[in-house]
Amino acid sequence: MTLSPALERFATLIADNVVLAYIRESDGSRGVGPPVREIVVSKLVQALLRILPTGDGAYLAAACNFTLADSLGGMDTGGPRVEIVDPDDGSVMMRM
Repeated sequence: MTLSPALERFATLIADNVVLAYIRESDGSRGVGPPVREIVVSKLVQALLRILPTGDGAYLAAACNFTLADSLGGMDTGGPRVEIVDPDDGSVMMRM
């Protein structure tokens, strides 16, 4: 299956938004420096491309949360999570 460049750009936009929001919302960014950030963004893009296109922001959020937990390992229960992803513009709302 050939992916459209538009879907790849949108998945990257969402992934970047998720990682930036995670860093902003977490205490001390939990060691998410540039190398780790790139890895997490890449894994998020891969996960999102498996489910895009979808209009279900909660489904996008669930994929992001699963990938964050898998990528960053052991996210504590008090850490930030993606609450919803806007399927129209890729914006992200986080919750603690």
